[in-house]
Parts: sequence; C-alpha cells; structure tokens
Amino acid sequence: MMDLFDEHTVVPYLAGRLGIAPATAVVTPLGGGVSNVVLAVDDGTRSVVVKQALPRLRVADEWTAPPQRAESEAWALGLAGRLVPGSVPDVLDSDADRHVVVIARAPATWTDWKARLLRGETDPAVAAGLGDTVGRWHRATLGGAGVPPEMRAAAAFEQLRVAPYYRTAAARLPAHAGALLAHAAALTAPPRVTLVHGDLSPKNVLVGDGHPLVIDFEVAHLGDPVFDLAFLLSHLTLKAVHGPEWTAGYRACAVAFAGAYAAAAGADLAPDWPTVHGHVGCLLLARVHGKSPAEYLTPEQRVAAAARGAALLHEPPTTVDGLFR
Repeated sequence: MMDLFDEHTVVPYLAGRLGIAPATAVVTPLGGGVSNVVLAVDDGTRSVVVKQALPRLRVADEWTAPPQRAESEAWALGLAGRLVPGSVPDVLDSDADRHVVVIARAPATWTDWKARLLRGETDPAVAAGLGDTVGRWHRATLGGAGVPPEMRAAAAFEQLRVAPYYRTAAARLPAHAGALLAHAAALTAPPRVTLVHGDLSPKNVLVGDGHPLVIDFEVAHLGDPVFDLAFLLSHLTLKAVHGPEWTAGYRACAVAFAGAYAAAAGADLAPDWPTVHGHVGCLLLARVHGKSPAEYLTPEQRVAAAARGAALLHEPPTTVDGLFR
C-alpha cells in the first residue's frame, strides 16, 4: 500500500527533492477535493503545493482510480502552460514512484472562483478569460496535435467521470438510463478529439490580479472537447439553482464563457449547443444521483437540480442563455 504524505513527512521529502528549508517550512493542508492529498508548504522563500493521488477517493460510495494520473497531470500542466503561457501554475517536480506532482502556489491573495460565485460575485470577465484559454487549448490540440502518448489514455476519465457520473446515474435512474448511456457512449467515441481538462470546475479556477489560473489536470486526456464546455456550464447552472437571486449573473458568466470559447476555438470546433446542453443535463442528474453529489445543495435544491437536468437531457436548448430559463 502506498504511503501517503502528511504535515510531518512532506517536509523532509521536499527538502531532499527541491531544497525546501525544514527549519522554516510551514505546512497547510488544503481542501477542495476528494481524490488527492493536497498540502501547501512555504519556507519563507518558496511556496509550493504538493498533490499526491489517492487510489480510493474520499466519498461514501466505493470509488477507485489509478494513482498514475499524477504523472498525466504533470504532462498536461506542462502542455497547457506552453500553449497558453500564464494559464496554469509551473510544475516544479513530478514523482512517478509516489504519484506526486509539485506545483508553484498562487499568491495568497488569490481565491478559487467557486467561492466567489457562491457569494454571488459574478464577473463575466473571469468567465471570458477562461473561455478564451480553453478554446485556445482545444484549437491547438485538435486531432491530438502535440499531445504526448502519456496523455492519450483515458482510463482516469472513465473512472473519475464517465463511470461515477453517467453510468452510476443511469443505474439509479432507469427512466433516464437510455439517454445517459447514449451520452456516455458518445464521449468514448468522439468525432473530434482535443486536449480535455476533464474537471473544468470553478473550484479549479484561481482568480486574482491578472489572467485566471487553471489547476487540477488529473483527469486530462485526449477526448471530446464537448465535455469541458458541459462541465463548466453545469456548475454555473447548479449555482443558479442554489442562488436563484444571482441567476442573471451566472447567466452572464455562461454567455461570456461560451462566446469567448467559440471565438478562440474557431470554426472547426464550433460547439453544437444542444449536444453540449444534453451533457449538462447528464451532469446535473449526476451531481444529485451520482457518486459525487454537489455538497452545497439543500434537499429541495437537489430535487430542483434533478428536474432541470432531466429537462435539459431530453429537450436541450439551442442557446446558452436557454440553460437558465
């Protein structure tokens, strides 16, 4: 069984690999996920984040995934940073034996976009910046261009997204199983492939002074770009279910993201919005009935989110604005 790092063991490890000073190092456990040990370490000179992939995720259901995804994440971060400089943190170290990636930590004044959105702080400029970045990633890697062999396998995507979201929801919702499984099948045999982030959630977008930083590439793979669009839009839709008084702001962010993406991705990747929105419906159902339920929804909001997901799955709107009607 793999030994996992904690506040005591990570400092000697970093001292040996990166020269972190043990005498002044301060370790802070970071939250925000269920699939990794995540520790911030600052010795007064350098501030880094250590991510170690867990073989079994911290959820109520049985949910495993290959810890080798840490190596894929390091490759993906490097590729994304070369394609759009400044869009991701620098990779400082990668350890295939311990399934660890070490990245530069964002300034302390930066916060994740999810926290801001849940407070009703809806800034379309952040969404537009993210849409432009993702569109440029997809356009530059269309057909697999520049994607190394280490990132072409999609085992982690199946185990961290398709199975726990689409297939689990299908097993628990027989009335929608056919549509859910059809969308899952489409993801496994896409007509176009690009670099796909796979976890394009607001919690993985850091906002501060300057361009948003995207983190958490452990599900990155060569696959269907539709998933990144649907995943981000599903989160904005869920925020509107949770905070209906801020719906106009969430809608503005979704429209800004979609517009900037389309402009950056180009005609060859022009989104088919009903297809995207069908996947949004799948993901809303999954965030209620899958293995990773949205933790901030009340019981009443869970019912509303599932109803909205079913509607989008079977009658997807043709425009992004329609997600919020």
